[in-house]
Amino acid sequence: MANAFCFACLGRPLLLDKRQEPVAVKTRKALAVIGYLSRINNFSATRETIADLLWSGTDRTKAMQSVRQALRQLKTAESTTGFDFLRASPGLVQLDAAAFSSDLTQLMDLLNKGRASDFREAEDLWRGDFLSGFEELDPEFADWLVVERERVRSEATTAAFRHLTHINIDDGGARVEAGGRFLLKVDPALESAHRILISLYMKLGQRERAEQQYRACERELRLHLDVEPETETRALLDGEKREDTQSSAASKPSPTPRPNNAHSNSSDTIQLPEIAIYSSTLSGVELNDARDLKDEIVAGLSSFRSFDLYQAEYFDEDQAPSPTLFQGHELGSYLLKFRYNERNSKIAVQFEDRSDGRIVFNEIVDLKQWESLQAAASQTISRIHLFSTGKLRNPKNSAAFARWCQAESLLWEFDPKADRKALQLLNDLESRHDNFSMIFSAKALINMKQLIHYPIEDRELGLAMDAILSLSERAVMLDPWQPFNQRAYGWALIQSNMSDQARRAFMHAGRLNSVDPANLMSVAEGLAFSGDVELARQKADMAMELVTSVPRLFYEYYSNVFFASEDYDAAAQFVEKASYSSISGLTTRIAALLCAGKEEEAMTVLERHADNYSEIATNTGLGQQDPEEWAKKVNFFQDPKTRANYDRGVDLVKKYFFGERAAT
Repeated sequence: MANAFCFACLGRPLLLDKRQEPVAVKTRKALAVIGYLSRINNFSATRETIADLLWSGTDRTKAMQSVRQALRQLKTAESTTGFDFLRASPGLVQLDAAAFSSDLTQLMDLLNKGRASDFREAEDLWRGDFLSGFEELDPEFADWLVVERERVRSEATTAAFRHLTHINIDDGGARVEAGGRFLLKVDPALESAHRILISLYMKLGQRERAEQQYRACERELRLHLDVEPETETRALLDGEKREDTQSSAASKPSPTPRPNNAHSNSSDTIQLPEIAIYSSTLSGVELNDARDLKDEIVAGLSSFRSFDLYQAEYFDEDQAPSPTLFQGHELGSYLLKFRYNERNSKIAVQFEDRSDGRIVFNEIVDLKQWESLQAAASQTISRIHLFSTGKLRNPKNSAAFARWCQAESLLWEFDPKADRKALQLLNDLESRHDNFSMIFSAKALINMKQLIHYPIEDRELGLAMDAILSLSERAVMLDPWQPFNQRAYGWALIQSNMSDQARRAFMHAGRLNSVDPANLMSVAEGLAFSGDVELARQKADMAMELVTSVPRLFYEYYSNVFFASEDYDAAAQFVEKASYSSISGLTTRIAALLCAGKEEEAMTVLERHADNYSEIATNTGLGQQDPEEWAKKVNFFQDPKTRANYDRGVDLVKKYFFGERAAT
């Protein structure tokens, strides 16, 4: 069936027929079902998920009955619209992607084209927030809607900014002006959009209009945020430039909203390392690869959410900024340069530390030597990330983000002492910056480790699973664009037996940062536990392709992915390559060997490593735990068949370490 525009979700939601006329739907919750399905993966959800979201305070039986009534209302509306867009089975509810569209999908199509006429049409389409007025339907739905509205705004502004990084007046500034006007329709207090218009008018010689735009910026910022414009915005009118970047403020907009990291009782924010980005002229069809590599690296750095990036205008070769020392803040200030060599068709990428003028690395990238553009970019991104955050892990650095880097490094250690030290750092950080989202994700992960793996006396100081889930939810609410937050949320949902929601969280994390191998491998393991085996294999293989040297810990994650796909020989082989530092890794290996029909080898492994694992069991307090409680929590797999297969290894390891205390 031909694609049909049938749902207006921006502003007041409406179901439309083929003539774009409104179609009556009996209840707003029925419309909310469509709005929810339109924003989740595969356009599908279980009836139970919908019931929990829109009838959270109702008895489950009555909630499921309400879901059935809402679906009947939508099926009735289908006959009026003239096409079938909803599929409902006893388990799943799904929108038919071939028969369903919305004003939001139309909006994104226009923004991806990015012409002046497209921006003007997009401005007309933006009639208000996603599902405006629906936040009072249910508290659970309201929580979801807060995050989803921010996601919609971010997707729209990001798509628009892609076409506005350079002030082009070849068309009289029509496209840039239309894009700026669209951005201000979405968010009247978006200062970077005001800067784009001010810069445009100044470049066109229309100073009076530029001054009017600045006054509009002042008015909107005072009204919505109770703040004044930044000095860089005023500098656009004064003809001033920042000494540290020598760039126009109009080319500095952040493509995605920064999380609210401000302390609730203070106006200061958490500073991040600064990277100024310069490139020689990258124009012409033959330079597409060079531009694509630069864009891939900049986008990858942005996805880490660990840097303040400043995008400069493009310079001709003789206009490139001269190297100068810069006294930046203690988190570091860096310069990232790109230069294309037309003679050999290679790209030079140079990373400099501006505090001492040192060239950290200078690499010549030949894309013909790489399997993909993403793999080439990932190497540069990883080098920059590791160097800048590595310096901040020095305990002598007391800046807030440096403290986070120190705490984050401790999370990788499977050790109660390291976790206690990390908690001290996080508590201190929270006392000064209680809106920094990753604090709460990190606390959730630490408490999950304590709950599952640590001695009873340590676990009594920790949190119950409900409280851990609340911590991770708070982190996502503060910053849903941070991959670390989405992963922590996914693990908390797994432990709370909410596999569908966990899968979505892991998928979000994978989309938010697709260049960090550690993020991709963790996402792959989470998807494998959630039951999405095919996608888990894809993410894991991608992570392995991006690393230049495979960390041993990756092999344990990789083995769980292969176990979920029922390739037990590969699972046993990969986990054997991992570091022997966890009982969970041992359990995976034993389960894989048993499922591969290698019972004797499984017993040999247990006997061969008895001393090593007994020491680990003692250090982590495994022997002090309740055997059945440990067995239940160590098995993360949600698919019933995979879970049962893994339990074979759990039962053997349980008997081996708990002895007579283990149930037969």
